[in-house]
This record gives sequence, structure tokens and C-alpha cells, in this order.
Amino acid sequence: MQRQTRRWRNRWVGGVGLLAALVALGFVFPRVCHSLKQRQRPALERLSTATVRRTDLWGSVTAGGTVGSSNQTNIDCELKSLSAGVRGMSLVTSGASTILSVVPAGTLVKKDEILCELDSSDYEELVRQQKMTVERARSDHLQAKLNYEVAEMAITQYRQGILLQTQKSLNGQIALAKSDLERTADRLAWSRRMHKKGYVSIGQVSNDEVTLSRQTFNLEQSLLGLKVFERYEVPGTLRQLDNQVASTKRNYEYQTDRLTRHVDSLEQFELQVKHCTIRAPHDGFLIYANDPYRNFVIEPGIAVRQNQTLFYLPDLAQMEVKALLHESIVQKVHDGMRTKIRVEGLPNNHLEGHVVSIAALPTRNFFSEVTYYVGQIKLDNIPRGLLPGMTAEVEISTVHRPDVLTIPSQAMTVENGTDVCYVTDGNNNLERREVKLGQASHDRLEVTEGLSEGEQVVLDPSTIDADLMSELSTSTASASPAPTQAEPEPIVHAEVPVATVTH
Repeated sequence: MQRQTRRWRNRWVGGVGLLAALVALGFVFPRVCHSLKQRQRPALERLSTATVRRTDLWGSVTAGGTVGSSNQTNIDCELKSLSAGVRGMSLVTSGASTILSVVPAGTLVKKDEILCELDSSDYEELVRQQKMTVERARSDHLQAKLNYEVAEMAITQYRQGILLQTQKSLNGQIALAKSDLERTADRLAWSRRMHKKGYVSIGQVSNDEVTLSRQTFNLEQSLLGLKVFERYEVPGTLRQLDNQVASTKRNYEYQTDRLTRHVDSLEQFELQVKHCTIRAPHDGFLIYANDPYRNFVIEPGIAVRQNQTLFYLPDLAQMEVKALLHESIVQKVHDGMRTKIRVEGLPNNHLEGHVVSIAALPTRNFFSEVTYYVGQIKLDNIPRGLLPGMTAEVEISTVHRPDVLTIPSQAMTVENGTDVCYVTDGNNNLERREVKLGQASHDRLEVTEGLSEGEQVVLDPSTIDADLMSELSTSTASASPAPTQAEPEPIVHAEVPVATVTH
């Protein structure tokens, strides 16, 4: 009974082992066959190749860049430090203010649209005080003008009125004195004749002589009064009147300048109030002029100062690309070269342009020693959605080489400092070939020596390793007549164990 049980146990274990062997054989056999078939394929069929051919080569260099605007306006804080004197007191503004509200960054704004509101209370108080000062200055100016006009009228009145009247009065007195003198002289002569005849007493003659003397004195006084008036009084009075005119005129001019100065100050204060409302000078894309190094971020409540840059406003109608040209390629780029631009933010738009200028001096990055020259690229067309700050890749066409021998750029590798290609002849032969290169485009290389048109070159030389070269050497050796009949033996030996296991 124990023998029978042991026999059945041995048979069961053997059956399980045979079943496991069959399962393993079914899993391994297809892979072994596929591996053997792959080994039977010519080694070169597993390599990708390309044909050496002639074509027109457009040489190019590639550089990174940033989209910007050729017409970018810096918007500064235009507030100024001003002061105003009001009745002995001085009101002063520091040229600083606080942001009350601001349009979000990245907003497309129109001309004259409000960008930011600053606190204008200090300047509004200056305007209020200055308006009162201007009104007082206007009152003083009107009074000075009246005084000046009165002084000019006074001199005209004197010249054309008082002077003539006084002269006529004095001349009248002189004429009257002369008339009285002549009449008294005639009377005295008559009295003397009558005295000689005994008709008039000597007393009467004496009285007439005294009267004549008095009339002569009166005439002399009148003549002297006219002379004094014309020689001294008239010039003195005219000089006083002229001085009064000049004095009132100077005061009038001073009050005019004072009023103008106060009005100008009022306009300046009102302009500062206007500057507290910052508007867009033209259409554009709003960018904050934040300065993280100085911990300055544009936001409501932040203080701003005089002449501080607050915003950048690029004109979206005049966009350009600033390319960073490495110092190794900048000598190949010149003004007027055509460019192709790919903007990462607009992958479906292929832009074209041309080089406008190249900076004469290089620019350096604070975090790197790499030197770049900034090249300005003018765009031929500006697509919708192109915004400042977008990253761009610029391909600049540097040279045109017609009908030259070229290979794909992937077919060339560098070994020990030498440009190398691997050439196959279609008969399972692979040859390492040193080449000389000319110009290059973004995907093809010009070959000046080492290759002929129509030859096949391996596209990715990095796939050629030592095992593949050994396999190619073995395949080449097996291609001779002597070992041809021995070639199937390794395949037979490889299949025999599988057949044995299967049986």
C-alpha cells in the first residue's frame, strides 16, 4: 500500500514538472526565435541612414530673445516739491504722495484712460490758499493801475490846462499893469503941464508920480512872476508830475508781475492736482515698474516720490524683438538680415522680420560671465495677442549657399576633435569618414570634403557601438566563399536544444 502511494505521488510530481516545463517552453520559445531572426538580419538594416545630396543651403544662427516695443513710454511721478506763502505762513509740499487706486498690471489701456489715482489733498489746499492770494494780488493790481492812470491824467491836465491857464493869467496881469502904467504916465505928464500953468497943485503932481512908481513896480512884479513861473515853477511841477507817473507806473508793473507770478503759481498747483490723476499718454499694455531690490511694489497705499518711474507703457502697434546674440555668433549677423521668429506664447504664428541694429557694446548678466550683444529685430507683421515680455526664438539667415553638398546635422559627430560621418555602401559595410564642413543651417550641414553625392550616411552615429562594429566585422568576414557553408551551423546549434526540450 505504501509502495502504491509512493508510486502515485512520484507520477503526480513528474506530471506537474512536465506541465511546468511545457509552460516555460511556450513562453521562451517565441522570444528565442525572434532574437535569432534579429541576429539573422543584416546589421546595417537596424541603422537609420540618409542620402548625401545637393541643395540650396540657407545658413542661419539661432538666438533667444524677448518681445518688446520700440515705442515704450516711461510714466513717472510728476509731482514737485512746492511752497506757498500765505500771510506770513508757508505751506510746503514734499513732492510725494500715496497711491489711492491703480489699474491692474497687464491691462490693455486706451489713450487718456486713468491708470492711477494719487492723494491730492495737500495740493488742493495749496490751490485754495493760492486762489485767495491771487484775488488780493488782482485788487492791488487794479489799484496800482488806477494810480498810474491818474498820474498820467494829472500831467496831461497840467500841460494842457493849468499851465496854459496860469500863463494866460500872468500875461493878463502884465498887460493890465502895462495899461495902468501907460495911463498913469499920461496923467502925470498932464499934471505937470497943468502945474506949470497953475491949474494943478504940486500935491496932485506928487500923487501922480507915486502912482506911476507903484504901477511900474506892479509891472515889474508881473514880468518877474511870469519869468519865475516859466523858468522854475513849470519845470518843477512837470518833474514832480513825471516822477509821479514813473512811480505809479513802476508800482503798476510790479503789481502786474506779482499778479502774473501768483497766477502762474496757481496754475502750477492746479497742474499738480491734475498730475495726481495719471492717464495713459497713448494706447498700450500696462506694466508696473516694480523694484524688488528696493522692496518697491506698485499697490494702493504705497508712497511714491518725485520723478519716480511708476509704469511702463509699450505701444502694441510698434512691437519688436530684442535678441541676445552670443559673442561667438555676433560677427555673422549684420543689419538687414532676414529673420524667422517663433514666440512661445503664440505657437501657431510664424513671424518674420529683419535685423535693424546691433548694440556696439555687450551686455553682461549679473549672475553669469556670458557676454551677449542685443540685436533689435523689426517685425514685418504684428499678430493679435503679441505682448511685451514674451519669450522668442530668433533664427537669423546669415548666408545663402546655392547647390552645395549637404547632410543632415544628425549625421555628423565629433571624435577626438575631428568631424566624422559613418558611410554605408549597402553591402553590410560601414566606413568611418572624416569630413570638412562649411556653412550650416538649423537642420543641414555643408560638406566640402570627405563625401560624395548619393552616398548613405548613418543618421545617429551614437547608436554605433563596439558590439555593432564587431558584428559588422563578423558579417563582413562571413561574406567570403570559404566560410559560407559553415554559416548555418550556429543556427542549427541554437535550434537543437529547443527541439530537444520540446521532444
